[in-house]
Amino acid sequence: MGFLKKLDKILTFIEDHLIAILLIIMTAITFWGVIARFVLRDSSSWAEEAARYLSIWAAFIGASLGVKKGAHIGVEAFVMILPKKVQQYISIITTVFCIIFCCAVSYIGYDYTLKLLKTGQLSPAMRMPIVWAYAAVPVGCLLMTIRYFMLLIEQIFTLKAVEDTESDKNQVIADNAIAGGETING
Repeated sequence: MGFLKKLDKILTFIEDHLIAILLIIMTAITFWGVIARFVLRDSSSWAEEAARYLSIWAAFIGASLGVKKGAHIGVEAFVMILPKKVQQYISIITTVFCIIFCCAVSYIGYDYTLKLLKTGQLSPAMRMPIVWAYAAVPVGCLLMTIRYFMLLIEQIFTLKAVEDTESDKNQVIADNAIAGGETING
């Protein structure tokens, strides 16, 4: 578990700071675009494009951070009325499906990014390789996959701890019943 905590700390540091940097740059570029358009009367198409691509990267990196913080949407109303143990099993199953989904999107995104790399396609305004914009998908989904694996390990350990606690409680009840000459039913 020490490795996972260290990995979590490193990922969180990188994600937090990278998102902050991307948002600051995106805000500055957008501000420049507004000034250029309305004050200088010069349409700055590269600013809109750059802000869009930075926003895509911030969203995918932020999605990974959202996994860590449990910020993604889910249908909890139904799950919350179920017993605690069933809730835990449903959470584990949901996390496994999220891992499968993120792996699939990451693979498809990676494959598509490689195809774009071979074409040498450039962005319309900035004339930069478009592959940089599309690379946000496999990178972000890979980060989410890592986060979901970490969550799955945590959920399994939590489930094991709850099972051990329940087993210990049942053992104490059985020991008390045997020692006191009582049965569990009465």
